[in-house]
Amino acid sequence: MPIFSKKFTFKSAPVRNRRIPESDCPRIHEKLEEFRNIQLQLGIDGGYTFANGSWTSTEPSSAIKPSTNPHPQLKQQITKLSEENNFLKLKVDIMIDLLTENSIELKELRENISK
Repeated sequence: MPIFSKKFTFKSAPVRNRRIPESDCPRIHEKLEEFRNIQLQLGIDGGYTFANGSWTSTEPSSAIKPSTNPHPQLKQQITKLSEENNFLKLKVDIMIDLLTENSIELKELRENISK
């Protein structure tokens, strides 16, 4: 028995000569035009279209498009919310002052009762 002999031999894979018939695996015929023009919709803000190697913006449809420019409405809403925020901060400051006054009065009452 030789010392350096191979214990295992690998079998070669059989050659595949059988062709897959067309009915088993139909070929897909895709139109390349579908992939050249890509449309990306971004909600009510419109979208983008990829055509001829560049992106162009598209306007939203009239059914979805708001009647006016949203920027003035947003500015009005921001000012309204900031005024409301300032009013609520003022209310909190007043409530803290009242709570401080009441706690001082309560402390004075407790001191008077304990004497």
